[in-house]
Amino acid sequence: MDRASAPSSRSRGPDAADAAVFADTGTSQAFIDVTKHRGLASLAGFPFEVRTSDSTREQARRLAERCAKAYSYLGDVLAFRPRCALVVLSRADWSERASNPAYVMPYCSGGNLFLHGEPSDLTAWLEEVAGSAPVAATRELDQIYGTGADRLAPFADMLVVHELAHAFHDGVPFVFPRSWLMELFADMALYAFVTAEEPDRRLHFETLPRVALEHGLLKPVARDLRYFEAFYPYIEPLTYVWYQFRFTMMAKGLVDAAGPNVLRRLWDAFALTDEQLAGVLGDRVQPAAGQWLASWDEVPR
Repeated sequence: MDRASAPSSRSRGPDAADAAVFADTGTSQAFIDVTKHRGLASLAGFPFEVRTSDSTREQARRLAERCAKAYSYLGDVLAFRPRCALVVLSRADWSERASNPAYVMPYCSGGNLFLHGEPSDLTAWLEEVAGSAPVAATRELDQIYGTGADRLAPFADMLVVHELAHAFHDGVPFVFPRSWLMELFADMALYAFVTAEEPDRRLHFETLPRVALEHGLLKPVARDLRYFEAFYPYIEPLTYVWYQFRFTMMAKGLVDAAGPNVLRRLWDAFALTDEQLAGVLGDRVQPAAGQWLASWDEVPR
């Protein structure tokens, strides 16, 4: 979910000596920064690397199992499977390994999905927001999430699929023409997955965003997309959450109206392979431009 408290996944990567490069036909050709894996435990049996703090193995396995289901589902829908790794960290390890020391939101960077192995500050903030809700909103939230400690942790755990969706478009790679559209895509991927693969969790995913928006539980410093585009990813965290809740409800409306295959149509609108990109450059820019990728390794004359 986070491109707010952490650098964008398109920030400067590691030096070649510190990165592992994976390539496979039909999958991504992006690097995975394995320097973040050193000293962490490894969990086997998943279609991607899973690294975890010793104290968070159980949570790491739960997150990896959901991510594996989503990896298969999104891979089938998008006809693509990226190279990526899950890095599940305790609070102590997060401050040493993550790009941003704040234990707030998960994020995707350098081919790694950085996930919380313990309840995050985001969960605590959302609990505070829910705790200050008016009676009608409290009744709805209690009905879905209960009243126990860490009741919103299952909602936060679903965000791994949002980050996995970022790994898909990062792995091609391609960039959406607007940052808000990129985040909407990730929320569409999450909602489509929950609807198709975990329908019993659907209300757990959509109720908090809907109630928060309907009852004004969050007080964003801005609300329009121009602000989001201008300041993304460095947006005040709870304002960023408000935008994400709006994107979540937009994703729900679109997927409910058009079906989960609308995710593939959005993907196809912007995901260009190198061959397709070469065709666009040759057709729309100049014929020689279509040869840039193929001739890159040739010595300039």
